[in-house]
Order: sequence, then structure tokens, then C-alpha cells
Amino acid sequence: MASIKERAAALNLEEKLCVRPNSGQVIKPVNNCLLWSSLIVYLKSTVTIKTRRVHIKAHSDCFLGSEAVDVVAEHLKLSKKFEEVNVTREKVICVCQALLDCNVFEVPGTKPLGKGKKQVFQDSKRSLYRFIGGHNPSVDELERGVLAVGIQAFFCSEKSEEQTTSHVEMPVASETDCLTLKASMVSPSGSQTELKLPQTLVDEVWQELTLLRLLNLVEIPVLDGILQCSPSPRSPQKTHQLTTTNLDLAHSSNHLDRKVLKAFKDSQDDEWLYAALDCLDFLPDQSVVDLSRKLPHCFSEVEIQKPSYEQPLLSSSNLDNYKLLVYGALSKHYSHTDRAPLLPQHMTDIYKAITELLVTAKLDTALEALQLCLKLLLPNSREELRRLLTFMALAVEPQAIRLEMEVENRLAIKRSFSRAILHCKDLTKEKEDIMVVFMLCNIQEIFKIPGALHKEVSDKLALLVQGQQTDVTGSTFCQQVPKRTYVNSTKTTTNNELWKLLDSINVNVQISNKERKRLLGQFYQAHPEVFNQYFGDSAASIL
Repeated sequence: MASIKERAAALNLEEKLCVRPNSGQVIKPVNNCLLWSSLIVYLKSTVTIKTRRVHIKAHSDCFLGSEAVDVVAEHLKLSKKFEEVNVTREKVICVCQALLDCNVFEVPGTKPLGKGKKQVFQDSKRSLYRFIGGHNPSVDELERGVLAVGIQAFFCSEKSEEQTTSHVEMPVASETDCLTLKASMVSPSGSQTELKLPQTLVDEVWQELTLLRLLNLVEIPVLDGILQCSPSPRSPQKTHQLTTTNLDLAHSSNHLDRKVLKAFKDSQDDEWLYAALDCLDFLPDQSVVDLSRKLPHCFSEVEIQKPSYEQPLLSSSNLDNYKLLVYGALSKHYSHTDRAPLLPQHMTDIYKAITELLVTAKLDTALEALQLCLKLLLPNSREELRRLLTFMALAVEPQAIRLEMEVENRLAIKRSFSRAILHCKDLTKEKEDIMVVFMLCNIQEIFKIPGALHKEVSDKLALLVQGQQTDVTGSTFCQQVPKRTYVNSTKTTTNNELWKLLDSINVNVQISNKERKRLLGQFYQAHPEVFNQYFGDSAASIL
């Protein structure tokens, strides 16, 4: 889940938010804190983050500078605050430069510059940038440089048209930060106090607004289980990612084998192999150990004898053999019939609604509904699903390595991994296949979070920080009840409907006595309790 870390400036706030352009028209005050935070969140959730290579060195979790400019420009154009403003690319580059100067992201693989020097953001497809996790610049920091007059005034002022900047490019970061809303507020005594919303409350806001937006797109008859947003029959799987900061951790043999494969993965330029090795974080230790121990045997003697400064690369044949080994391990792990699918069973009604939208060719609505559905998943399941789908999308390509001699790659991938993604008793096999194929065709879009949802969450969190109540006019909210209350209500409603059915059979004068007796006999066999309650002591004589 993308993070929102917001701070409002405690001093000079009114001067920054109310600016008069040359036309004499007063720009409406706007919360610059929310404007910056929503921009950063949208940037993090929209840009494509992956490992990229510069010359011979690979950099993980990076994005392109040109893509960052496109995303920021799109966000500003969609904002109501800049509807009538000309959002030029030169101005957007200034905004990206401010983000770079405030360490929202950095240029990977570069050494710190001297005092007074700074990196220049480049609007280029050859410039890489990487987000810096946990950094939360204030509004003053963001607007101290090229945006000294404030971001709103920068775009609305005609003078800002004269400002020019060089083109720059930046790297992307993943959604790993906790979503926390902070506000610097001035107490009545004049001292600054910091108000921080609990993480549980922020998560509840995301869950509530995501589900509410989903209900506006699809019809869900029963919300039991969906409101929990966590699959009860399946405990969260333990991942084996090597991002620990505990220096006292004893590196076991399994951990070292994982580090070997991670280093091998980072050195690969082959997208197929990189995506496959990226899925190994979710495999058991024994499978990873076996793959790590087989890796040295794939290098030929000539490759091993190369000088140390030359990185040994696998030959084409050895690389294909190792690919098949990795595919075999993944296929064995994800093809188990007793394995719970990554898309949990308690959201079956949502899957049905999405497949109906696909069948009726409402692709845009289906895509947004699927984005919201995946947003409700546990973070661990969401990440595992993303990696698996990424590998599947590369493996089904016609130019990819042939996985099995008897069948084509598309059928082999479907047979090995489809059940691990989606398997519901209430969905036909055809609809399951439609759902999986749609996810593979839109792998770059389904894990993005709709910008409208970001805005709704930011607005509600801002109101909560200010102690105001949110406006629920026109919204349909469902009240979550205990499971026992739900079961009792279901039983009472069912008995009432059965009572009405029995009464209609008994008082219907259009059927013969023989037919009535036959129907009453069938009813008694299925629901004897309701039958005895209805007829009382005369129940035996009726039959």
C-alpha cells in the first residue's frame, strides 16, 4: 500500500496558500501539505518500479525520469486546483527537481556531492531514480528552492513561465511505507504540537473507502467475510526476503543460499530469469537450497577461469537449462491441489461481478474493480501475486524458452499456475480462465491504485486530523455485525420464508387434495420443524 506522510506548515501558512496572480483574481486557498503528499503518493503508486541496467551495472527498484515527469503532469492536470492552468513540462521538471532536492528520491549509484552542489533532475529515459524510504520532507523544504512562492502560485503565476530548467530523470520506489498522516498544528498557547493518526485508523480508512468505491462499481449481495479483508482459513505465508537490518542475525545455510541466488538475480539482464528468481522469496527453503547448489554446475570451465574483473555469464545452453530448473521448482510449488489460491475464497462475489463485466465488454469498469479488489488483499499476498503474474506474463511469450515439449507455453503456464491464483467452487473454469487472462493482459495496470481513491483517502484523513466529521451524504454504508447475529438473522429470515411457502401450499384452492398432500409430504421431509410448528398437534393427521 502506498504511504501518505503529511505535514502542514505551522508558520506562514496563509501567505503560501493565498496568492494573487497578475490578472487580479484571487486563487482559492489550498492546503499545500495535502497537495504535496497526494502528489508524492500518486507518483509512488503509478511509476513502474523495477531493476534497470546502466551500462553493465544493475540498479534495483528504479524508475525513469521521463516517466516521473509524465506522472506528475497527469496528476496536476487531474487536480481541480489546476483545471484552468497550463501545466507545462518545464514547470513539472521544477517540481521533480524539488522532490529530488528534498530527498524524496535519489540517483542510484552516485556518491554524495560536495557542499553547495546538488543533483540535476533530467527528463530522460536514460536517467534512473530510486525512492528513499521513510523520508518525509516538510512543505517548507519542498518549496524552498525553485518553488519558493508555493506550488500553487508557481503554476498559476505568469512570471513562472520565464523559469527554465534542464531536463532530468529519476528512479522509482515501491509501496513499502506505512500510511501515516501527521500535521504540525499550533496550540492555543502558541507552541507547536504534532498530531499523529494511529496506523490502525489509517488502514481502516483505506479499507472503508476502497470497499465503498467497489460497491459503487459492482453489486455484492453479501459482505460477510469481505469486511474482514483477510482470509480466515489461510494464515499469512512467511516470506524470505533478505531486507533484514538485524546485524546480530546468524546467517544459516538456507539464508546464505538465498543470498547467492539474490546476487545472481541482480546480475541478470534476462527479464524471464529475473522474474522467475524474484518468485523464490515465497518458496520453501529446501527448493531454494536445491536451486542454489545446482547453479555452479551450470557454468562451464571456461567461464569459471575468466579473470576476476570479468563477470562470468552463463552460456545460452546453460542458461536455458537453469531456467528449466527454476520453472520446475516454481511449478511444483504452485501446482499443489491443497494450496490455497492467492485470491481468497471470501471475495468470490467480487470475482463473479468482475467476470460479468468482462463478458459484457465493460473493460474499464472491470479494471478499476479489479484494482480495488487487489487493494483489499493482504500486502504479502498482493506482492506474491504481482511477482507470479509478472513471471507468467513473460513465460507465455512466443519467443520465450519452450517449457514442455508436448504442449505450448501458454497451456503449460495455465496448467501450472492458474489454480494458485484463482480457484472458486462457485466460478466455472471458463470464468476463472477469463479472469486470469485479463490479469495477465493488464499486468502493468491492475496493481495501480485509482487516483480518485487516493484523493478520497487524503481528504478524509485531513478531516480526521482536524477533528471534523466526514460527509457521508449520498453514500451507502453497511454496518458490520457479529457472526452470531448474522447467523441468527439468516435463520430467522429463512424460517419466515419457509412458513410463507407452506402457507401458500396449504391454502391454495387451485390444486387437488392429492397434489397438496404430495407437496406437504415433500416439505415435511425437508423441513419437519417448520411443518410441526405450522400445523401443531394436527401435523400427523395431515400426512
